[in-house]
Amino acid sequence: MIRLAAEGLYFVRFDGNEVTLPLELVSIGEMLETTEEEYKLWRFFDTIEERDKWIEWLDAPSKPRVISLVRPTK
Repeated sequence: MIRLAAEGLYFVRFDGNEVTLPLELVSIGEMLETTEEEYKLWRFFDTIEERDKWIEWLDAPSKPRVISLVRPTK
C-alpha cells in the first residue's frame, strides 16, 4: 500500500508474511534507489506476472494513427 503524505513523501506498508507491518514514511529518492548492479530495490506490482504484462505492453511498438486534417464537406 502506498499513500501520499506530502509532496515527494509517501506512507508505505510493506507486505508482511504473518503480521500486518506498520506504515513507514519514505521519499521518492528512496523508492528510486538501486543496487551497485543497477537492480531496483522497489517493486510496484502485486505479482511478477502483472509487472511482466506491463513491461510487454510498454515495449510493444506503437501503431501509427492516421488523422485527417481535412474537414468533411456537408
